[in-house]
Amino acid sequence: MYLLAILLAYSLERTLEITRNFHWRRIILRWQHWQVKSSQLQGWRQHDLGQVLWAIIPAIAIGFVLLLLNSTLITFLVSAAGVLLAIQAPEARKAYKNYLEAEAEEDGAEQAHQLKKLQQAAGRNEAAPVEHLLLWIHLRHYFAVLVYFVLFGITGALVYATLREMRHSRSQRWELANQIINWLPTRLMTLGFLLVGNFSKAATVWLNSVGNKPQNNFIALTKVAEQAEDLTALTTVALVKRNLLLYIVLVAILTIGGWV
Repeated sequence: MYLLAILLAYSLERTLEITRNFHWRRIILRWQHWQVKSSQLQGWRQHDLGQVLWAIIPAIAIGFVLLLLNSTLITFLVSAAGVLLAIQAPEARKAYKNYLEAEAEEDGAEQAHQLKKLQQAAGRNEAAPVEHLLLWIHLRHYFAVLVYFVLFGITGALVYATLREMRHSRSQRWELANQIINWLPTRLMTLGFLLVGNFSKAATVWLNSVGNKPQNNFIALTKVAEQAEDLTALTTVALVKRNLLLYIVLVAILTIGGWV
């Protein structure tokens, strides 16, 4: 079921245009701003922990309802739909397409404009090369969702997407939370880069990234990718596609073996 849901969701994401109102981001932002009459509940929601617990209620509720229904067909359909909503990144896809067109036309101003849009889509405050932004967008919108879906089902995928998309105040605690939820997907994604890229050059960098002191995920991701492949916009996209295919094949093997 996991494999079929993944294949269906990732295939539809490339061919089906979903209105923005049904993107998981919009759903979560509306839920976050939903007003309740209880002043105590409103006050509790102002704290970091309260914000998180309130935000993940939809994801937990979906998982709870599926558990109660105990229907393989409904679970499959809801899982595929949930993954599809969680991986939506139309702004990034459009900005990347426009970036390539501007590059072909040698329009530097338009390239810079589209690069800024990619930076916003990646959720990065600091400027970065297009290759690094593409890697980070792929990690957060595609690969991490797959990892948490395989590990924890649709609830895990939607909880991750919720924490990725919810609005929050910038603080060290939030930075730590994002470091934690992206740590495992980053190491698994870069491990794949060793297998589909230059293993000998990237292996040492990858081993350093899983040391006792976790590195910044963005830095760890880009460093390994740079060693695994000579990065340009096009080769970066090719690298992440090969990597995603590798893990889909792995999920298929685990499915055949009865482990997922």
